[in-house]
Amino acid sequence: MHQILPTYCALCISRCGCLATVENGRLLRIDPDPQHPTGKAVCIKARAAPELTMHPQRLTTPLRRTRPKGEADPGWQPISWDAALALAGERLAAAGPQATAFAVATPSGTAIADSFGWIHRLVHRWGSPNLVFATENCNWHRDFTPRLTWGATLGTPDFDAAATIVLWGCNPATTWLAQAERVRTAQRRGARLIVVDPRQGGLARSADLWLPVRPGSDAALALGLVHLLLENGAADGEFLRRQSDAFDPAPDGAGTVLDRLAAAAAAWPVARVEAVTGIDAARLRQAATLLAEARPVSLATWTGTGQQAQATAATRAINILYALTGSLGQPGGNRWFPRPRLNDIAAFDTRTAIAADTLGLAERPLGPPAHGWITSRDLFRAVVEGQPYPIRALVAFGSNFLVSKPATRHAEAALAKLDFFVQTELFETPTARWADLLLPAASCWEREGLQAGFMVSAAAEAHLQLRPAVVAPPGEAWSDTRIVFALAHALGLDADFFDGDAEAGLAHLLAPSGVTAAALRAARGGLHAPNLTAEPPVPRVTLWSEALATAGDGALPDYVPPLPDAEFPYVLTCGKTVAYCHSQFRQLDGLRRRQPRPEAELAPDVAAACGVTAGDAITLRTRQGTLHCHARVNPQLAAGTVWAEYGWWDAQAPINYNACMDGERFDAVSGSNALRGVACAVERRSG
Repeated sequence: MHQILPTYCALCISRCGCLATVENGRLLRIDPDPQHPTGKAVCIKARAAPELTMHPQRLTTPLRRTRPKGEADPGWQPISWDAALALAGERLAAAGPQATAFAVATPSGTAIADSFGWIHRLVHRWGSPNLVFATENCNWHRDFTPRLTWGATLGTPDFDAAATIVLWGCNPATTWLAQAERVRTAQRRGARLIVVDPRQGGLARSADLWLPVRPGSDAALALGLVHLLLENGAADGEFLRRQSDAFDPAPDGAGTVLDRLAAAAAAWPVARVEAVTGIDAARLRQAATLLAEARPVSLATWTGTGQQAQATAATRAINILYALTGSLGQPGGNRWFPRPRLNDIAAFDTRTAIAADTLGLAERPLGPPAHGWITSRDLFRAVVEGQPYPIRALVAFGSNFLVSKPATRHAEAALAKLDFFVQTELFETPTARWADLLLPAASCWEREGLQAGFMVSAAAEAHLQLRPAVVAPPGEAWSDTRIVFALAHALGLDADFFDGDAEAGLAHLLAPSGVTAAALRAARGGLHAPNLTAEPPVPRVTLWSEALATAGDGALPDYVPPLPDAEFPYVLTCGKTVAYCHSQFRQLDGLRRRQPRPEAELAPDVAAACGVTAGDAITLRTRQGTLHCHARVNPQLAAGTVWAEYGWWDAQAPINYNACMDGERFDAVSGSNALRGVACAVERRSG
């Protein structure tokens, strides 16, 4: 039987609408669905879906370790699901909720979004205070740091009406295809585009202005642009008077808040910003002119600004700069479009009794621990040192720690010491090899998933879709949601999980939307939900943050340049590539043919100084470790910069970017690791 099924790809945050061609139970191809709000195109990861669903290395049955941890071969023994769940229930109950941590992969760069809320419900209803989530290195500074400035997320850029679009530390052409399409559409109607990125890739090639910022110096750039807007009288004074604390007396009594901001920004004149960021004065002034004259402005930013040692200061400075344009909440600015109403299933309201026990909360009360989200560093320390209390068990849904998190002195020691570690995965990974129990997960093409809002426009945000499974999972692989419900049963939580009835849980989730699961299954391409949230009023902007002042990060943001290091004279940064997402999909031959080995791009001045030419085998050194890769020379890269690919792993070769990162160097407010702006050296090598 030949079918063409409307669906969407859940492999990353883009959630691209697509059409799956299925014949006799086999997935043959994935194509764009132009009728879908995000369906103009699909990337090669989606097109590789047939290979993913039929890959011979997929996990197909629960596996139990039979050999000591640390051995290359865990000695996996297939067991039944009943036996696996009985073992998990017994061992987790023995450890208890406080001594059990959970982990979940990012919903922005994996398909775990299908089960994200249910995983949180399991964690919270059972009573564990700790969930390792990549938020501090992923979405925190986009979605939560703005709350320190205007009490809400960054919102959705209204590309349809923007006069200027700013992409700061993000490249949608690689990371968010549907967003990239909206930006290109806006450019065609005349919107101006500013891209802030050390590397001129993707949309930066067609930008009106590219600002090649030195990695890690974004706060200095933002403060310099704030200075130019204020110096030129180009801030939106009416907006600031109406919607901010700008004209309130400064809490320290020295003039108004705006006076204090102007004084702080004045420490960053054009000449100093040029010296620190590497961006010439003419471009800086051009950027300020565009922000002043081509409004409203839409702003998109992501991990490029959040993965820094001073990530909170950087993103706060960017948010304040954006507030000065007066575009927040306006047509053509960043808005909070109405979305389908859903019931909360994550059960954050039940965290009250356990919240104080969250690891890292005392050190970072304004950061992710306030929501129960902890760092791998704090988890590993608790396992190995028992500080502030011991963690004995870990349940991970995805989360390939050893490749996707920076090196810490406790990583492998912690995985070895855990009394019990259960992992769900599609393939065996370096982290999964430390598990006591490895559970086979279905891919997004093999399970149902719900998306409420597609995040690129008002119409897309109102779109509600229940994605069907287009093929059956291999062997005995289960969806993560089914695994969550089964673990809940094993832990005696049936009453919190609709007596084990996932369909009843889905009905509860959908109830406020006014749409039933049956209606969504009949409308495979999704529909406009009748019951939507209301777009909130424009929030009040808080330029002076007493909360951050109390936390020791400063009421107004600042930037402290790193000390020069003669042994490591260049600046290392990283980024995603189209073929892969984090540490995923390198098993797929179709993608490996496109990108067969890890590479690093060198700015021409770096390549010349190190005697490196294109194709050379090179070693990148940091104070933490070494990375082997091959060189490319990129003239469209900020001077002094090395841009490397992350997510690669091989037990026989040092090709893991994150092994070169210092897990003890992170933003004091959020815990975001300094994955960019890292001092490095470059050496040629043979082989």
